[in-house]
Amino acid sequence: MFWKRTATAILLIAYVIGMLVLGYFFGHIFVDLLILSFGLLALYEMSHSFHLAGYKVFKSPLFVIGILLYPGYYLLEYFKGIGMQAMFLIFIFSCAIAITLFTFSHERELKDLMATIFIMVYPFMFLSAAFVLSSNYCAVFSMLFAVFLPVSCDSFAYWIGSTVKGKKLCPLISPNKTISGAIGGLFGGIVVAIAFFFLFEFFNVLPAVGYVPFTDTLWKSALIYVAIGIIGSIVSQVGDIAASRIKRQLGIKDYGKIFPGHGGSMDRIDSIMFTLILLLLAFTIIY
Repeated sequence: MFWKRTATAILLIAYVIGMLVLGYFFGHIFVDLLILSFGLLALYEMSHSFHLAGYKVFKSPLFVIGILLYPGYYLLEYFKGIGMQAMFLIFIFSCAIAITLFTFSHERELKDLMATIFIMVYPFMFLSAAFVLSSNYCAVFSMLFAVFLPVSCDSFAYWIGSTVKGKKLCPLISPNKTISGAIGGLFGGIVVAIAFFFLFEFFNVLPAVGYVPFTDTLWKSALIYVAIGIIGSIVSQVGDIAASRIKRQLGIKDYGKIFPGHGGSMDRIDSIMFTLILLLLAFTIIY
């Protein structure tokens, strides 16, 4: 099991880094394709998980939003600068399809409609925040930050939590999580934020990536990075716990099996999705 998890982790890391490297040299379209690949997998996994739990999810609106959202956003952002409006309209259009199908499908219940709309929001609309980050801000920097902050938080939470142990954080949702682990995760988020400050702002190790400093003063930028590290570690842990709560409600252990030893796409991006929302909000304010 250990070697299976390790091999899968290496392949996943190679895929993510490979797409980001392509994005660095050839444009953020490769970063978007990376996002889309995980997003479509997550959309399918959530639909399948709800199906196993007895929900009759409407497939057509999920297909529409999965196929149209990214090209609709990209084209209208590129030609008209209204990508966000396009994304919102496609989401509303998909919801309208779901409501229409529910209206004339008398064997379906309201919970099936609500499940369909929920899946469109979580994970797909959450993850779609990455498209906005990729096109409006530094794509490689944004995605690296969105990935490594929650990964570091999770790693530190595991190491410190399994070593120190102590009182459980939320035993009814995730019995293995401890308060000491949560504090460790907070420390992990700060460590990554400081590392990113030195790499991208203090030393500017990738000048061609297009990164724009947070402020014109280093110490102010450093404080912003630390703040993002603290809030980001909290947000990413909430995202992880939220995913566990949903899995517990659906009666499943993992969302999928595509990544041996790691579950599915949703199991890998649950905390990243929440981090993306935070970074989009933070960058909108900062820039």
